[in-house]
Amino acid sequence: MSLPSTAGASRQGAGLGAGMDQVSSWSRDIRFASGMVLLAFATTHFLNHASGIAGLEVMEAVQNWRYGFWHSWPGTVALYAALIVHPLFALLRVAQRRTFKMPAREMLQIGLGLMIPLFLVDHIVGTRVMGTFFNLDESYHAVLRRLWPNLAFSQSILLLLVWTHGIIGLHFSLRSRESYQRWRDPFMLAAILLPILALIGFAVAAREAGHMELPPETYSDAAVAMFNQNVTWAKTAFYGLVGCFVGFVAIREIKVRTTRHITVRFVGHGVRKLTPGLTVLEMFRRFGIPHAALCGGRARCATCRVLVLDGGDKLPPPGPNEARLLRRIAAPDRVRLACQIRPKDDLQVQILLASRLGAATRGTEPEATAGKRGLTVMVADLRAFSALSERQLPQELIGLLNRFFDEMAQAIAAHGGRIDAFYGDGFMAVFGLEGTPARAAQAAISAAGDIVRAVEALNREFGAALPLPLRIGIGIHTGQAIVGSVESESLGRREITVGETVMIASQLESATRRVLSDLVVSEETIRVTGRGYRGTTPLKISIKGREKPLTAYGFASAPELAERHGDDQEPAPAIETGSTGLQEPAAAPDVRVAEVTIERAPLSASVSQPDEAAPAPQPPAKRGRRSRAGKPAASEDTKKSPV
Repeated sequence: MSLPSTAGASRQGAGLGAGMDQVSSWSRDIRFASGMVLLAFATTHFLNHASGIAGLEVMEAVQNWRYGFWHSWPGTVALYAALIVHPLFALLRVAQRRTFKMPAREMLQIGLGLMIPLFLVDHIVGTRVMGTFFNLDESYHAVLRRLWPNLAFSQSILLLLVWTHGIIGLHFSLRSRESYQRWRDPFMLAAILLPILALIGFAVAAREAGHMELPPETYSDAAVAMFNQNVTWAKTAFYGLVGCFVGFVAIREIKVRTTRHITVRFVGHGVRKLTPGLTVLEMFRRFGIPHAALCGGRARCATCRVLVLDGGDKLPPPGPNEARLLRRIAAPDRVRLACQIRPKDDLQVQILLASRLGAATRGTEPEATAGKRGLTVMVADLRAFSALSERQLPQELIGLLNRFFDEMAQAIAAHGGRIDAFYGDGFMAVFGLEGTPARAAQAAISAAGDIVRAVEALNREFGAALPLPLRIGIGIHTGQAIVGSVESESLGRREITVGETVMIASQLESATRRVLSDLVVSEETIRVTGRGYRGTTPLKISIKGREKPLTAYGFASAPELAERHGDDQEPAPAIETGSTGLQEPAAAPDVRVAEVTIERAPLSASVSQPDEAAPAPQPPAKRGRRSRAGKPAASEDTKKSPV
């Protein structure tokens, strides 16, 4: 008889947990919406303050516009409803916590929220309430005379408290969204400038109001008594509510510590016995287990997701927000968000996105700037480097590589790019971390031109000491890529860029050997630049994982803008190569041909015959050299197949 009773209690607990998850889900949305209403009111109010820089008259004119909305019935209802709902649901969220080990920014936001009513209640009662019941003048010139200078400091503190609390909440609510990365910097700049301008406008207008010759304001005893009574009631109600929540949390902790315990096994981090009620994310924080939580446990990101290995059938089903997010990332069946599950029975979970913990009391979060962005990626590699390394002394080879990478780094940095990786005789660079996509694509192509010219300069400098002339292949592609940083104790912190765009740029670099071009740029990159380039040849490059070949353009030499030389003609038509799925460039009038070294298959023959070790540079396949008469001259090596 005891087993059915226990099972019924378990089902009842699961149902209660599901109900709590549902409440948590829609209460988060209500809290966010009400917070946005309050932040919108604060923004318009502080903008009104900032207009005081232009004078009190301008300040009064802007106030009339602001009053037109916030003193209307819709504005009044929205404002006061948000003013009641937001702190209530914020306290509800705090009360739902089962551990108060949290990031410092969450502690700061909670602390600011508790301090705001100390200053805000006096301001609301002294303006809106007293103006409604006693027809007290609410215009700026009257209110500023009451506040300046005795209450100027407390009002400035109130402004900073409200603004900081709202911006912290908005920033950490939106930072997990990809679109936020594009306008995060302007947002942060505005968030810093607005309170500064508001304080300056407040001080300027208050000084002007203080010099106005107006009769002093008188207050009746009833008005003073009502003001004090309303302030006392409002503060007592708020902090009494806070006290009730504190008492509730204390009683709950006493109760759960005297009830049964559950066993939770964290794969790789041991087994813990604890009282039920905590979310798995709160368990991570309590026991100092490295974890990721970008949104702080609000089901806005999926970085805290875990794989439930055992006990998942006893967990309540995902709430609306959790289910929507899991569908978005196409999560498998047993993957859940650690911030949304409160196990009532034994559980075994595995962290999927673990992070190194900086401190036992602080959850490690992924890089805030990590996300998907539109970038231009360049991959470059020296050709025939293996053959070159076999004929050079180690000291000479390393010295040459140092000089090569130094030249490449200067060319990349000069155009605002960043080298993400060096590998052997090649490197990868990204453009577009700052600035527009068009400027990034233009910078990448310009940097490629500098690199080609730098390699030519190295050939002139080291030509006598090199058995083979240096040649470089460069691939450039523009598209979405994931940027962020990785960190380990052995390697430290590194910025990385990954994604399909990097893979395509790498394959375009590999294609430079087959199409005999120093530089291959995707059509997408050319389109983004909005410019035309001379001396280009259209190509079709087969990309692994794609059914259709990618359209690209080969450059026979350093890129040159068509506008600079009056060359407005279309690129030369392409010729299909057939078996490789590529296209080789056809001869075209007015196309300047660069010398390209062809890697030949019998490298061993070159090694065995030192006199012929350095073959003369050959023109690209199927291209003719222009004669003085304007007709293409035949080339003996035009039909030799490259490796």
